[in-house]
Amino acid sequence: MIRGLCGAILAGWLCAGAATAQAVFDETVALWLSGDDAGSLPRLAELAQEGHADARILLARIETMDRGPSPYRMGLAPQERRALFRDMSDKSRFGRSWLAVEAKRGNRLAEMFLRSRKPFLQLQTHFALWQAGERQATEYPTRIAALYGSRTMREKLLASETILPEMRPYLAFLADIPEPQADGMAALRHMVGLGDEVISSDDPETLGMAQFLALGFGFGDVSARNRWRQPVEEWVLRDLSTRPIADLCRTTCPKETGACAVTLFALTGGFYGVTRLDSPYEKVIAQELFLNSPRARIMTLRRAALARDEPNQKYLSDRPGISRLSSCAAVLVLRERANYDALH
Repeated sequence: MIRGLCGAILAGWLCAGAATAQAVFDETVALWLSGDDAGSLPRLAELAQEGHADARILLARIETMDRGPSPYRMGLAPQERRALFRDMSDKSRFGRSWLAVEAKRGNRLAEMFLRSRKPFLQLQTHFALWQAGERQATEYPTRIAALYGSRTMREKLLASETILPEMRPYLAFLADIPEPQADGMAALRHMVGLGDEVISSDDPETLGMAQFLALGFGFGDVSARNRWRQPVEEWVLRDLSTRPIADLCRTTCPKETGACAVTLFALTGGFYGVTRLDSPYEKVIAQELFLNSPRARIMTLRRAALARDEPNQKYLSDRPGISRLSSCAAVLVLRERANYDALH
């Protein structure tokens, strides 16, 4: 009788502890989505150290997927950053990814996340992630299949319903029949919903827009006189994948919303860069919830503010062409960049 009572008390205590940890986790995720790294990341790290599996996976995904690191995160010393995102209990200098820790414990989802970042063909992992609801995590395996897979494999993926809509142009432009600026041409056809009978690389104006879509700011032709400029603006303002840009521009640049949207689109690398703003962990944060969050908007702005010209490491936002595209967006980007000045 006493033993049974003690067992019930222990079980109740354990359940209460788990419920408390989950409540703390849920509150911390909400804090992270609000854009607060200083308040949320240390709390996630504590939960990870205490064994919370979802906190571990979320932290590991944030470490590699945050495309707009905050001034708080960038201001930390390397060892402090590692301690925030990884398991440092083995006393190694670099620690272990929480994904590796969870995979070793038999967490199948953690194992799939690890495999999904490997540069080899793995359609089985692709389909498994899709079935698990982690659809954004299939983006990289899709790219690998497009790059290294056979024509049959690409056609199989294009015919399936298990690829992200924004990845269809990536598969299409790597078809066996190449054309000039094929990646941008595929993106333009996807964005405006027209085929190659209308969108042809024989037209210099179309080819100029295709180059911009493929490479972003400083390339191609995104001028107001280009007949594809308006359809591109409209796509950026309505597509789910670019919702953070649209929301940010509607709120902060209401008098030049379309120009602002194209400017941020340009600074984030064009079509193939802008569509990679994803939920790090859809089991915890649904993609639509993420895209509608302050986190997604501030991450978008930070990506634009921190974008650099690779050859000489200059900020793209220092170029005069940005303000000509949208003076309002240029002010937004430079104001955000100022938050990082004290770190240098």
